[in-house]
Amino acid sequence: MINFNLFDFDSIFGVIKSTEKLTRNQVRTLRTEIQERAIAKYSGGQLFYVGDTEDGKDFIGIFDNLRYESKGINGMFQKKVPYTKEIILKNFRGNQTQIEQTFDYMFLWDTKNYKMGISPWESCYKNAIVKDANICSKILHEDISIVIENISPIEKTDFNEELNKLIEEII
Repeated sequence: MINFNLFDFDSIFGVIKSTEKLTRNQVRTLRTEIQERAIAKYSGGQLFYVGDTEDGKDFIGIFDNLRYESKGINGMFQKKVPYTKEIILKNFRGNQTQIEQTFDYMFLWDTKNYKMGISPWESCYKNAIVKDANICSKILHEDISIVIENISPIEKTDFNEELNKLIEEII
């Protein structure tokens, strides 16, 4: 398994914070990619980013060869109920309603409270339900290992502001 002591969580959450204004439908996937690339960059050389080329996983562990998925939600870890906010495990492409295991562990990022946990595939899947065009799950807190909390993110450049400047310069 990877060594979380090698992660630079202050920088990861700094990038997460700096992308929080990227909420328009046109840029939401860009926000996800930026955050996932930051996770790989600040993983202490332990993760290889594959989220832009492979479905159902975002990283491959360089030393453990395990598959990792990453989900970030504002307020992921709820205080009044014993499970996370609802997470989309699979978005159907077509009519397929089956899900196959594509990751070994899921990173769970609370982007509001700057807290991160990890949960194995089995815990992510055991409460899965088909909902509209998605398979969703709420992961029990007891099935999550909290890795880090109470982070003070490093200040980073506001991605939304910089993206808007870039667009105006280019057009």
